[in-house]
Amino acid sequence: MRVKLYSPVDGEIINIENCKDSMFADRMLGDGFVVIPENGNFKAFFDKAKLTMIFDTKHAYGFKINDLEFLLHCGMDTVSLNGKGFKTKLEVGQTILKGDDLFEIDLNLLKEYKISSETPIVFEFNSLKEYKILNLKTGKVKAGDQVCTIEYKLHELKDEVNIQSDDDVIKFFNSENRYQKLAKELNILVGSRRNYNEVYNCMTRLRFSIKDKEKVNVDKIKSLNLVKGVVWNGNELQIVIGQEVYKVKDEVVNENNISNAIASNAGMARAKMSPSKKLFQMFAGIMTPMIPVILGTGMVQALMAILIQTGVMPDITYSSKVAEGQVWLFDPNLSIIWIVIFLTAKTTQIFMGILICVSAGKYFKYEGLMPIAIGLILCSPLAFFDGGDLQIGRDFVLFNFGTIHTGNPILDTITMVKVNMMGTKIFVIIAAVYTAKKLDLWIKSWINPIVDVMFRPTIVFVIVIPLAFFGYGIAWSYIEVLFGAAMFYVGKIPFGLGIGLYSASYQPAVVLGLHGPLLMISMLDSFSPANGGQTAFGMAPGIGLWATIGSLIGVIIITKNAKLKKQCVSMLPGGILGITEPIMYGLAVPKKSPLYSIVIASFIGGAVTAVFGVTARGSSGIGVFGIIGGFTNPTMGGIGKLDPVTNGILSIVGSFIALGCAILFSMILFKERVSEKKLLNKLFDSILFYSKYSLFVDEKELMQMKKELKQLNKDFVTKDFEKEITKNEKLIQKALKYTQKINNIEEKETISKEKIMRLGKRLIEKNKTIEASKLIAKYNQIDNSEKINELNNLAIETRNKINFAELKNISSELSKNIFDRMGQIKNIDKDLILNLKPNIWNVFNSMLINYGQLENHVDFKIDDLVNEKKEIYIKNKSNKKLIQA
Repeated sequence: MRVKLYSPVDGEIINIENCKDSMFADRMLGDGFVVIPENGNFKAFFDKAKLTMIFDTKHAYGFKINDLEFLLHCGMDTVSLNGKGFKTKLEVGQTILKGDDLFEIDLNLLKEYKISSETPIVFEFNSLKEYKILNLKTGKVKAGDQVCTIEYKLHELKDEVNIQSDDDVIKFFNSENRYQKLAKELNILVGSRRNYNEVYNCMTRLRFSIKDKEKVNVDKIKSLNLVKGVVWNGNELQIVIGQEVYKVKDEVVNENNISNAIASNAGMARAKMSPSKKLFQMFAGIMTPMIPVILGTGMVQALMAILIQTGVMPDITYSSKVAEGQVWLFDPNLSIIWIVIFLTAKTTQIFMGILICVSAGKYFKYEGLMPIAIGLILCSPLAFFDGGDLQIGRDFVLFNFGTIHTGNPILDTITMVKVNMMGTKIFVIIAAVYTAKKLDLWIKSWINPIVDVMFRPTIVFVIVIPLAFFGYGIAWSYIEVLFGAAMFYVGKIPFGLGIGLYSASYQPAVVLGLHGPLLMISMLDSFSPANGGQTAFGMAPGIGLWATIGSLIGVIIITKNAKLKKQCVSMLPGGILGITEPIMYGLAVPKKSPLYSIVIASFIGGAVTAVFGVTARGSSGIGVFGIIGGFTNPTMGGIGKLDPVTNGILSIVGSFIALGCAILFSMILFKERVSEKKLLNKLFDSILFYSKYSLFVDEKELMQMKKELKQLNKDFVTKDFEKEITKNEKLIQKALKYTQKINNIEEKETISKEKIMRLGKRLIEKNKTIEASKLIAKYNQIDNSEKINELNNLAIETRNKINFAELKNISSELSKNIFDRMGQIKNIDKDLILNLKPNIWNVFNSMLINYGQLENHVDFKIDDLVNEKKEIYIKNKSNKKLIQA
C-alpha cells in the first residue's frame, strides 16, 4: 500500500538525520522528514487522515492515515511556549482532507524566543509493517507539493484458531495493561515518587522534574518496552515514548495518586472577552459536564413514572404530608426495591447543588475536596427534613418584619428574610465556590506553612459558608421573590395572555434556577379553596416541555450541519421522557434561536389552554406521562371548568400546538450562520453609535453616513457574491456530511472492536485462550475501509469543486476595497476604521470561518467602546441640562 505526503507549508525539506533534535535525528520516534517553514500557515499534508491527538500547547499533532500513525511536531522545544503563538480549530477525532487548515504559528515569536522552527513529520515503526520512503524531495517546496510516498506492507495475521500461542493471545487482549506496567517500572527507576517534583507530558515525551539525578537508572529505562530514548534537559528527565505517552502519564498519575495540578501541563491562557460572554462561558462550562448525570437519572425518573402509572410501583413521597394515593418513603412496609429506585431517580435532583459545586471546582481549578465539602454544607441532608413545600429544601426565616396583604402571596413574603437550602440556587453555589477559590489562593500567599493545613480550610469555611447563606443566598432569595411576584401579576392578565406569558418564562427560568417561585405560584394557586387541587399555572411545565422538543425537531429538520443533527437526534429520546436540560444547555441557550422558538411556542400553547379553561390536576410523572394527569379530577375536591376527559384532550391539544409552533418557529428562525450582509450592517450600526456618542456627529450628518454605509453594503455584498458563497457553502456542507458518515462508521467499528476486546479479556481471565484466539480473527475481520474509502473519495471529489483560493482572494479583495471606501466617508474616525480592519476581514470570510476552514481574526471590541462613550455622553448631556436650568 502507498500513502502520498505533501508539504504542509512553503519552505524547505531536509532529511530527518539533519534535524537539530537528536531524538528525531536518531529516528527514536520513527522515520520521516523535516520541514523548515517560511510562513506559519500549516495545511494538511495528506489526502485524508483522522486526527488522533492534539497536545495541550497546540505545537504537536497526531494523525492516522490508513494503517499508519503520523506525528507532526512544530518547532524544537516549543512545549515551553505553553501554547503561545499557536492557533488551531481542530478537534480530536475529526477527519481532515488535503489543504485543510491544521494550525497557525507565529514564526516571529519563535525567533524572539530563539526556538528552532524545524518541523519533523514522522511515522511510527510497527513490527507488523514494513516501510519504505520513496522519492523524498528535499530543498525548496511550496505548500501542497508532493514530498514523498510511503510504501508499506502489512504482515497478515493468521486466522487459524491454534496458530497463536497462549502468550500471543494474552498479549493481544491485555495490550492496555502495558501502560500500567510501564508506569510502575518508571516510578521505581526514576528513584521513586519522592525523587521528582512533577510529571507531565508533551506530545511524545514523558517529563519528570528530578531532584537527585544519581538515583535515576537511565540504562534500565532505555531497555523498557515502549521507551524509544532518554534525554536530559538540566534536571528534567525526558523519556521518549511517542503518541501513547499520555496513556503512560495517566497511569503514572494513577499509580501515585498525584493531583491534576501537578500531573498536567500548564493550561492555556483564556482569550479576552466581554463580561457577558465570560459569564455565559462559565455557566456552560459548569453545567454542560452535568448533562450525563441529569440524563441518566432522568431516564430512571421516566422508568419510575411508567412503573407508577402501570400500578407496579407505589407513588413514593419523602414529605411528611402524604397525599391520598401516596406512600411515605419511611413506611416500614415499603419494599427496599422501590426505595432504591426512588433514591436513584430523585437524589441527584434534590442535591444537585453538590454536583454543581464539584463541577464549579473543576472549572475554577479549585483542587481537592473543598468544593465537595462546600456543596455538602450548602445542601446539607441534615437540614433537609421533608424537603419543604416545594420538595427542594426547607426555608428558615431569619427575620420577619411583619405581615402584609398585597393579594400577591409571593410578594407577601418580602418582609421575611429567609435562609434556604441551596439545591437549586445555581448562581449562589457557583459564587460560593469561586469566592472560596480566590480566598484560598490569597490565604496561601501569606499563611505560615506550619499551620497551613489546619487553618487555611478553616478560614475558608468560616468566611465563605456564612457569606453564602446570609449574603449570596438571601440576595438571591429576594431576586426570586421579586421575579415570582411579577409573574403572579403577569398570570392574572386576561384572555389567556397571562398564562401564556407565565408559560413562556418557565423554561428560561429553569435554566437560570428561577423556577422555584413559579412552582410556588402554581402550588399556592392549586391549594387555594377556590381551585381545590387544580391550577392553570401548572400547565406551564408540560407546555414548555413540548415546546422544547419541538424546537429540537425543527433544528433536526432544517440544519445542514451533519454533526449538529446527530447531536440533536441523540437528545430527542430524553426530551420525550421529560429531560429537557441537555436540550436547553446543549442547544437552546448556545444557539439562541431555538430558545426564542421555545418562548414563543410556550406562550401560544399556554394561552390556548388558558382560554379553554384547561388546568393541571393530578401528577402523573414527567414527559409523555405528564399528559395522563390532565384526565383526572382535581386532587383536593375542586370542581373543574372542564370534565376530566375534555380537560385531558384539550391539554394534549395545547401540548401539540406548542410542539407544532416550536417546530415551525425553529425552522424559520434557525440559521446555520449570520449572513455577511447582516454582519456588515451590525458593524455599521456600531460605527454610527460611536460617531454619535464619541464624535458628537449631529442627526443630519448621521443620516448621511447611514445612507453611504448602506450603499457600501449594497455595492459589496452583491447578489453575485452571495450566490458564490451559497454555492460553495452547499459543497462544504455536502463534504462535511460525507465526513460525518465516515466518523459514524469508524465510531461503530471502534465500539465493535472494543466489545471483542472486553470479551477476550474475560476469556483470558478464565484461562480460555483457545476461545479468545478465535476472537482475534473476528476482530481483524471488522473492516469498513472499502465503504470509508468510497465516502472519502466522494468527500474529496466534492471538495475539489470548491476553489478555496479563489474564495479567499475574493474576500480579501472585498475587505480591502470596502476598507478604502469607508475611509472616504465624511465624519468617520479614521483610527476607528483602522482598528476595525480585522472585523471587516471576518465579515467577508464568515462562511469559511463558520465551517472551520479559516481562523477568525481577533475582533476590535467596538461594542464595549460604544457603551462606554454612550454612558459618558448621557452623563454630560444630563449635566448640561442641569446647568442650563
